[in-house]
Amino acid sequence: MPFVNVKLIKQQVSQDQKNLLIEVLMDIIVNIMGRNSNTTVITLDEIDQSNWFIGGKPMDRSTHEKLAFIEIRISKGTSNPEQMAEVIKAGKELVNHALGSCDKTNYFIISELNPDSWGFDGVSMTIRNEREK
Repeated sequence: MPFVNVKLIKQQVSQDQKNLLIEVLMDIIVNIMGRNSNTTVITLDEIDQSNWFIGGKPMDRSTHEKLAFIEIRISKGTSNPEQMAEVIKAGKELVNHALGSCDKTNYFIISELNPDSWGFDGVSMTIRNEREK
């Protein structure tokens, strides 16, 4: 049950591009990570350009390069390093396909969380996993 957060620059990406990002992200999560789409949450935040800093400086308003930051949160130990490398590579390809080249600012992070410290519907992932055994 990954929790995914996508951050984009406000008004830089069309609804069709957002839909493509979400669709392919879900495909990556299901087909590479082997996760259930019914328990995967994806949120999309649009950040005002004046609040996006690179190198400690506000993003140059004249740039036309689209910016993307994607983070996937999963329980620690539920994906192996090869899977995570494949997900990160697929994520770069997705962003380049959906938004165009954004090599300078293409961030894709997989955060592994302690299963005791997160869950959903009031049940930690540790307890949820024990129930599923």
